[in-house]
Amino acid sequence: MKKSDNYKALSNICVSSGRRFSKDSFEIEPAMRETYVIILVTAGKGIFIIDGVKYPVKRGNSVMLFPFTSVKIVAYPNNIFEYKWVEITGFEIAVMISRTNFSKNRPIAPELPVDNFLQYFDVSDSSSETAYSICRTNGKVLILLSYYLQYYPSRKSTETNYVMQARDYIDRKFRETDCTVKSVAEKIQIDRTYLYRLFKEETGTSVIGYINQCRIRRACTMLSSTTAQVKDVALSVGFSDQLYFSKVFKKINGITPTEYRKKHLSDNVD
Repeated sequence: MKKSDNYKALSNICVSSGRRFSKDSFEIEPAMRETYVIILVTAGKGIFIIDGVKYPVKRGNSVMLFPFTSVKIVAYPNNIFEYKWVEITGFEIAVMISRTNFSKNRPIAPELPVDNFLQYFDVSDSSSETAYSICRTNGKVLILLSYYLQYYPSRKSTETNYVMQARDYIDRKFRETDCTVKSVAEKIQIDRTYLYRLFKEETGTSVIGYINQCRIRRACTMLSSTTAQVKDVALSVGFSDQLYFSKVFKKINGITPTEYRKKHLSDNVD
């Protein structure tokens, strides 16, 4: 096998990495890059001027420089300013970064709650460009990005996650009479009004609407396959009030539970 064959399926997503340290004020002239650069401020304070907008930064802040952005870095005088960076590229990298809360208009992240986070910026491998060294370097970059995905996810991802948690909880608990909008919001620990808006935007229905859909869907199954009394069906799917159950049932199906049973109950049921 030719040496080049070892690299056909491998590409190094890390272009460069390094550290900048200064006790004095310094400026780095604007630079345009085709790559992404993640920067972690490890000491002091400074200003990143990105596409003409000033962003003050301090120890613990992360900075994401997007491709083709103009960047100028200024350190405050009488200030020890230090940062580490990792320059990365690739389609997969772009996808992962798009799922963080970084954007061209929001390039600064607060300090992440990760012990010894600095170590994850030490991604360079001093060995030769072998297949195993590329894999190790890429692995380090992916671990670094995983922390931003975990602790600084995009707002949209966070909202979608809330809705997924709410639906999962409802799917498991809708048969219980105390499965309410309040209990769902308390379970996933967000405000009820906020949950209502997110759920409506994501699913097209309200939280209580989804709860009732789950309950009525189960009720339809019971009405068409058992001879249980309507009041017992109502209670078994989470309705403590038979009249309210009938009202919701008719609103969703257009007919009452009794009419539904007459139309769908199997002749084989004793």
